[in-house]
Amino acid sequence: MTDTYAPTHSATHFAPSEMHISNLPERDGEALAALHNCGTVSRFGRNQTIFNEGDDARYSYKIVEGGVRLCKLMPDGRRQIAEFMLQGDIFGFELGEEHSLTAEALGDVVVMRCARSQMERMSDEQPAIRKQLMTHLRRELSSAQTHLVMLGRQTAKERVSSFLVLLTERAGAEDGDLIDLPMSRQDIADYLGLTIETVCRALSDLKRDRIIGIPNRHQIQMRNLSALETIAECDE
Repeated sequence: MTDTYAPTHSATHFAPSEMHISNLPERDGEALAALHNCGTVSRFGRNQTIFNEGDDARYSYKIVEGGVRLCKLMPDGRRQIAEFMLQGDIFGFELGEEHSLTAEALGDVVVMRCARSQMERMSDEQPAIRKQLMTHLRRELSSAQTHLVMLGRQTAKERVSSFLVLLTERAGAEDGDLIDLPMSRQDIADYLGLTIETVCRALSDLKRDRIIGIPNRHQIQMRNLSALETIAECDE
C-alpha cells in the first residue's frame, strides 16, 4: 500500500541511525535529504511480509516508523532472525540480484521504498550518499559479528543481557529510562537461538535481581545498566 506520508508523534525511544542533515555542508545536506525522501511510501501491518528470500532485489527500504525483522525460514518451519531494523535504518540493499533474507513487519510499519537503480545512481553521483550507505553497511557488519559471538559463545542469560545492552545503546538510554521493545518474546528467542521459555526465564531473573524492570510486554526499564553490561561481557 502506498500513499502520501504525514508523520505522527510516537513514543519510540530509538534514535534514527542517520546523520543530522542540519549539521552537514549545504550540498551534502541536500544530497542526504534526497536519499531520505526518494521513492514512495509503503505501509505494512503486523507480521506482513515486505519481501521474501529469493525475490528480486529491485528496491531498498528506509524505515520511517516501526520495526522490521530480517529472517531465514527453514524448510521445516523453524526461523532464525538475523537482524532487527528500526526507525532510520536502511535495509534490502543487496550485493547480489536477489534478497538473501525475508523481511517482515514487527508491527505497523511505514517505509520509504527506493528503486535499487536510483539508489545506485545517487550513490555514484553524491559522495555524501555513498558515505551514508557505507555507514549503514559497516553497522550491519558489526552487528552481524556481535550476533555471531552471542550465538556461539554466550550463555542464555548473557545473550539476553547483550541484546538488551544493544537496544540500550541504540536508544541512548541510561538507568531509569524506558526502552521500547517492538519485537515479541518469540522474536527475541528466534534472534538469540533460544526457546521463548528460556528468554522469559532470563528476563525474570534480571527483573528479580533488580537489573531491569518490566512494566509491560513492550517496554523494559533500565535499573542497573552497569550490572547488565557486566553480565553481557561474561564477567558475572
